[in-house]
Amino acid sequence: MTRVSATGPDVLFQVDQQWVSGNAVFAWPAGSKHTLRIDPLTYSPLLLKTRYFFNWWQSSAGPLSSPSNEVVITADPRITWYNADLKTQYAITLSFYPCTDQPCNSPGTVWVGQVPFPGNTDVWCDAGVTVAVEAVPNTGYVFAGWWQGGGSLGPLYSFVVNAPVTVYPRFSPARKIQLSSSPQGLQLLADRTVVFAPVTLEWGFDTRHDLGVVTPQRDNHGRTWVFQSWSDGGLLNHSYSVAPMTTADSVEARFVRAVETLVATEPPGLSVKVDGGDVTTPKDFFWGAGDTHTLAAPLHQIDATGAPWTFRAWSNGAPAQQTIQLAPEQADGGIRVTAVYNPLSRIRMESVPNGVPVTVDGADCITPCEIERAVGASVRLVAPPALPGGDGVRYQFEGWEGAEGGSLQASAGFRRVTARYSAWYRLTLASRPADSGSWQATPSSADGFYPAGTSVALAFLPASGMQFQGWELDLAGTNNPASLVMNAPHSVRAAAQALPPAPPRLRVSSAAGDTTAVAPGSIVSLFGAELAGVTAGSTADPLPQSLGGVSIRCAGRLMPLLYVSPGQINFQMAGDLEPGAYKLELYREGAPVRSADFTVESHVPGLFTSTHADGSAITPDSPAHSGERVVLYGTGFGPYVFKLLDGFRVPASPPDPVTDTLEVLVSGRVLTPEFAGATPGMTGIAMVQVVLPQDMPEAETEFSVRIGGVESNQLRVMVR
Repeated sequence: MTRVSATGPDVLFQVDQQWVSGNAVFAWPAGSKHTLRIDPLTYSPLLLKTRYFFNWWQSSAGPLSSPSNEVVITADPRITWYNADLKTQYAITLSFYPCTDQPCNSPGTVWVGQVPFPGNTDVWCDAGVTVAVEAVPNTGYVFAGWWQGGGSLGPLYSFVVNAPVTVYPRFSPARKIQLSSSPQGLQLLADRTVVFAPVTLEWGFDTRHDLGVVTPQRDNHGRTWVFQSWSDGGLLNHSYSVAPMTTADSVEARFVRAVETLVATEPPGLSVKVDGGDVTTPKDFFWGAGDTHTLAAPLHQIDATGAPWTFRAWSNGAPAQQTIQLAPEQADGGIRVTAVYNPLSRIRMESVPNGVPVTVDGADCITPCEIERAVGASVRLVAPPALPGGDGVRYQFEGWEGAEGGSLQASAGFRRVTARYSAWYRLTLASRPADSGSWQATPSSADGFYPAGTSVALAFLPASGMQFQGWELDLAGTNNPASLVMNAPHSVRAAAQALPPAPPRLRVSSAAGDTTAVAPGSIVSLFGAELAGVTAGSTADPLPQSLGGVSIRCAGRLMPLLYVSPGQINFQMAGDLEPGAYKLELYREGAPVRSADFTVESHVPGLFTSTHADGSAITPDSPAHSGERVVLYGTGFGPYVFKLLDGFRVPASPPDPVTDTLEVLVSGRVLTPEFAGATPGMTGIAMVQVVLPQDMPEAETEFSVRIGGVESNQLRVMVR
C-alpha cells in the first residue's frame, strides 16, 4: 500500500497518467514500475490568486535523486509514501490605475520591494515573507493614503504575506495652498509640522489638513507676537479642507503685538484667578495689545507651608477683583501686577491621642482644631490632666509640645502645638484561693496603674500553711518572683495550695538508748516518720549503703545500714568523726531530702543485753549466779586499739580492746572487767566480760558501764 500526495491539498498530479489530488492510496505489487508527474507551476483550482512551484519529490525514505517533476519509481513495501513538495505563492494585487495606454500616465508609482509598478497588476510573493510597499506620487499629484486601514497609513508600510491581498493606494491631483502670516515671517503649523510664512504647499483635492500656529513667538527683531485670528475664521488649531477649485487658495494667520504681563503675589507662591482660572504665582502671560483680562485675588488663603494670609491690595491700587486693558505702548516694556497680602498666625492644636477637649483662650476646642490670630497676640491653652481610655487604660497629661507652660505668642505663619499624653495601664492582682498570700510589686503603684512600657517585678508571698504553685491569666510559669511589661492592661493571679502536714522532726540517738549525742563507730538509730517505704534488715559483710530504697549521708559519706523501717533506721556511724556538731541527710526514692542535726562525742556508752559466758541469754528462767562470768553487749565505748573498717565485721583475732579504761557498775560496786573491746563477727558492737562477786545478792540487779567519764544506761540482770 503506497500513498501519493502533494503539499497543496487542492493540487492535481498524475499517477500512471491518471489525474488525482489530495492523498491517493494505491495497492502495487512489489517491484512494479510507476510514473509520478506534476506540473512545474500549478494554480490552485479552489483558492484565488494562489499558485504552487514544484521543488522536488519526497518519500518516506528521503528525497528522490532526480529533480524532475516526472519520475519513475519501483514499488517497495519499505517505502510507504511519496509527496510532491511545493512552494506556495500569493498574489499582491495593486489596484489604483489601469494602464491601458502606453506610455502609462499614472498618478504615481507603487514600489513592492525594489520593483516599481505604474498601474494595476498582480505581484507574486512567497508565503510567509515580509513585503514593504511604498506609494510615490507623480508630478501634479499627492499621495492621499491607503483605502485599507481607514486611509491612516503613511506612504510606506510593510506586512507579512500569508494570503492573497489587494492594496489600494490613493493619489489625488495636487492643489497649491498658500499659507501666510501678518506680519510675515512667523511660524505656522501645517499637519503639525513647523513652516515659516509665507509658504506654498501642494495638497490633494478633497483632503483634510491640520492648521495651527505657534503662540506666543518672537520675530527676527525680537518682538513678541500672539495669535489673533485665521482668515478662514478657524480656531487657533483647526482642520482645513482642500476644495476642488482650479484657482489657488490662501489662508492667513493674523498676529498682534504681545504685552508680557507678570501676575505675582507678595509673598510669592500664592494663587489668584486669571480670567476665571486658578493660577499659582508668579506667572508670565503674553496677551495681545488691546485685550482685556480679569484678575481676582482671594481675600484669604493659605500658602504651601500652611501659613495664612489676608488680602491687602493690588500693586496698582485696584480692589480684590479688577479688569485690566492692555495698551499697544505697553508691548515693549510689559507690565507687572502684584496682589499684596498681610500675614496671619495659624495655630493647629493636636493631641496624642486625638479627640481631647482642650480650651483655647477659654473657648472649647476638640483636637485636632485650628485658630487664626493676629501676629503678636497671646494665646492660652489648657488641657485636662487625665483622660479615661477604656477599661484599665487612662492617659496622663505630660505637657504641651510647642507651647511651654500652655502659653504662646502668635507668630506669622503656621505652627503646631501638641498636648502630649502618655498611656497608663492597670495591673490587677489576685490569688487563688483568695487571701492565700500577699504581694510585692516593684515599682509600687498606689492605684495599680503604670506608665506604658514599665517592667514590673511581682513576688507572691504565700500565707502560713500555703505553697505557691504558679502564675495564671497574663503571666505564666512558676518562677517567683517574675516580671511583666505593662504594654496593655494586665491581670495576674497567683495559684496557691495548702502545704501537706510537715513530717515529724528527725532525731538521732544511740541505738542502745535515748542519748543527746552519739559516738564514732557506734550503732546509731534515726527516729521519725515516713523514713522508708518498707521494713528491711541486712547482715551482709560489708553492710549495704542503700537498703529498702533509703540511704544516709553524713560528712560527705554514705553510712552502713543494718535496718530500715518507716519509723526507725539503724546504721553504723563513721568511726573517724571528731567530736562536734554534724548534719545527717536522709535520701529516699521519690521523696525530698530530709536532714537532722546531731552531736558527736568520743564516748557515749550504751548497753543492749547480757549473756552467760556460753552465749546463752540471761533470763528469769536462766539467771546469772554469784561468781559467774557474764558478758555485757553495748556500743559507743570509744576508740579501739586497732582501727576498724566501717561496715565490716570484726575479725576473730587478735582481740581489739578499747583504748580507755572501762568500769562496770553493779549495785554500787565498781568492777574491773576481764576484757572490754570489739565483738568478733559483729559490726559496731562492743563486749564486756566481767566476773560477778561471790556475795552478789539474789535479785534483779542494775548493771552499767563507765568509760571516759561517761556512764551508760542501766541494764537489769537477774542474779540468783
